[in-house]
Amino acid sequence: MKKKTREIHVGENEYVYVINQKYHQGVSEVSLSISLKGLKNITCSFRFCTWDDPITGSPLLVGFPLKKIVSGTIENFNLHYPGTVKHFVLYGLENGWNGTNRIEFNDGLVILRKLGYDVSPLKH
Repeated sequence: MKKKTREIHVGENEYVYVINQKYHQGVSEVSLSISLKGLKNITCSFRFCTWDDPITGSPLLVGFPLKKIVSGTIENFNLHYPGTVKHFVLYGLENGWNGTNRIEFNDGLVILRKLGYDVSPLKH
């Protein structure tokens, strides 16, 4: 099945992104790959490894209540939300990606923690 490429504008630039998922033995591996539109093979990739529910699937893709550490508020986190993807575009740009180089962040849960979320409910 071909994955749908989606578009998002951040600042002056237009980006495209694709979300992929693999399941195996109760574990969900989700990847988010972002690139400048027109440079689809030069990506900033994030990999997330969480538990997987046999009925609802990955918590990152169906919406999951995550607590913001500083405020204590609960946010329905979903990687399909453009606002969520924007945070990852900005994180990549602030941490070595410029759109013309390939970079991969292998532990997306660590990045979610850096973005202020309590990720303990997501760990498998």
